[in-house]
Amino acid sequence: MSNLLHLPWDYLILFVAVECLILWIFDKFEIIKSKPLRFLIVTFVYTLIFWIVYDRVLAP
Repeated sequence: MSNLLHLPWDYLILFVAVECLILWIFDKFEIIKSKPLRFLIVTFVYTLIFWIVYDRVLAP
C-alpha cells in the first residue's frame, strides 16, 4: 500500500518521527533563534536529505 507520494507508510512515519526529534533538539538548544525560520530550515534541509537517501539507498 502506498500513499499520494508513492512511499510506503513506514517511511513516512519514520520521516515524521525523525523530523520531530530534530526539531525538538533545535528548539532545546536554540540553534537558530527565530522559531519560524528554524522550522523552515530544518524541514527543508531534512526533506532534501531524506529524498536523497531514499533515492540512493531505499528506492527499489
